[in-house]
Parts: sequence; C-alpha cells; structure tokens
Amino acid sequence: MFHLHPLLQVDQLEISHYKDGEFQPLVRDVSFQIQAGEMVALTGPSGCGKSLTAQAIVGLLGKRLDVTGGKIMYQQQNVVPFNDRQWKRLRRHEIALLIQDSLNGLNPIRTIKKQMAETICQKRKWNRKDILLRLHTFLHEVGFSDPAHILRTYPFELSGGMRQRVLLAMMLSLEPKVIIADEPTTSLDIINREKVLSLIKKLQYDYSLTVLLISHDQKSVRKYADRILEMRIEGVTS
Repeated sequence: MFHLHPLLQVDQLEISHYKDGEFQPLVRDVSFQIQAGEMVALTGPSGCGKSLTAQAIVGLLGKRLDVTGGKIMYQQQNVVPFNDRQWKRLRRHEIALLIQDSLNGLNPIRTIKKQMAETICQKRKWNRKDILLRLHTFLHEVGFSDPAHILRTYPFELSGGMRQRVLLAMMLSLEPKVIIADEPTTSLDIINREKVLSLIKKLQYDYSLTVLLISHDQKSVRKYADRILEMRIEGVTS
C-alpha cells in the first residue's frame, strides 16, 4: 500500500556546470517520485544525466556543478539547501549511494575488515566482538559463504561483483531507508549482473528498502523494477 506522500520526489530538477562566469544547464526538467518500498529504475542513454541526478539527491555533485533549479524532496523536506553537515547526516542515516565503479568506493590499501568496521561505527559505537559478529552477518546477507576470508582481503583481490556486494554490505550496516544504485552492473559480465540485481531485489524485501536503480540497460532491470522511468536530454518520461 502506497503512502499519501512519496518518500522521495524530484521536481523540475536542473543541474548546471559553472563555466566562463555563468551556469550552463546540463540536466533539465527532471521530475519523478518514489513511494516507500518501491524499486524504481531510472533508465536512459549515456550522457542524459542519470548519474548527475543521483549525485544531486545525496549532495555529491562534483566541482563547479550545482542544482540551479527545482526541488529534491525527501520525507516532504527540500534537501537542496542543505549544508555539509546536513548532507552527511542524510547519507549516514537515510540515503545510501552505491556508485558505478566499485574500486572507487573502496580504499585499495586497507582491508575489507577495517573499512567495514569503520562504516559500522559511523552510527554507533560497538565493542570488538559485536563488530565482528555484525560484519559476518552482513557479508552473509549479501551472499558470501566465507566472511572471514573476505574480511582479510584487499579490494583489488576481489572481482567487480564481489566488491559491489561488499559495498552493499557496508550500506546495510548503516540501516538506510533508501538505496540509490548507480549503474551497479556496468563492468560485470551477464552472470554477475543478474546476481547483483537479484541481490538488490532480495535486500529490498528483506530490509523494506526503497530503491532507485539507475541503468542504461532497460532490458536487464525490467524484471526487477516495480516501475521504469526513461530519462532523456529533455527530461523524464514514465
């Protein structure tokens, strides 16, 4: 059953690049909404602004990029004017972003154990025994049969699909309400692509998550998404 108000709503969003003393729009007229518990796929060709839209929702637009129009409503609050501390709180407690390149999401010179432990302790302090128990639990949840081995490894020792699952485990540890998965299968072969998408769908149900799934491959996401939106240069169509 849908709630009266959408959990996440993007309304007439415009994202611009500051160049030569003025803002030049890159993304225009993006509007969509997501109800709590839905998985919505935002599809469209490369370069139409899907990833920029995802970054704007969590306050992670790059240098010289800014939201220059519209609103991003989360739980009926416009997050566009947020300051750095508010954005960090939103990402830590509410909305998690699974980025396209899993190597960029992990520190190459630190073990998975150290990185996951640091993430888990962002919300609350745990003793060492409880930290290890939770690390094992979350790695099991994303399909690893030998969490102890995974915890000892470095990111470069894992495949792309395994790194994506580690990142998903780290996100689950933050107990978000929303996960934005930005092209989570781009660098994966067809078998691992299906595994990651199936896992995200399973986690949606198991953890009552709301999911925004961003992909250029509408065919792959069609059987997993509750709704599909198509993004074009001129905006979004359902």
